Amino acid sequence: MEGATSCVLAAGKNGADRSNFDGDANWEKQDDGSYLAAKGLPVKVTFPADPDGVSRICVVEATLPSQDQQKQMRTAFEVLLKQKPLDQTDSLIWMFGKGENARGLQFFTDNTSDKPKIRLIGAAF
Repeated sequence: MEGATSCVLAAGKNGADRSNFDGDANWEKQDDGSYLAAKGLPVKVTFPADPDGVSRICVVEATLPSQDQQKQMRTAFEVLLKQKPLDQTDSLIWMFGKGENARGLQFFTDNTSDKPKIRLIGAAF
């Protein structure tokens, strides 16, 4: 969850700001520019480039120990973000801010695996 909230803040229309991860003892920067959770958790943060070469979004990929943990994460995001998400076919979306400060968090769930492989995308609009 920490990675996802940091990703939302890192996302930027003119390029993502990686400073939330650089120098943070909870994240280990990798040679490819991604970050792994320092505590050995199965969490990876990446900043994929758009076709123009600029990285604007931030992506967190993780493997959760159970479907129950995935449900708990959804509930925790609802509490943290103080709103219910927009329920899409394959994801949940939380939107906040307005105008130039609009941001979103998209949570791609995995409802079929015993150990769900999830993806969260932070974006600025």
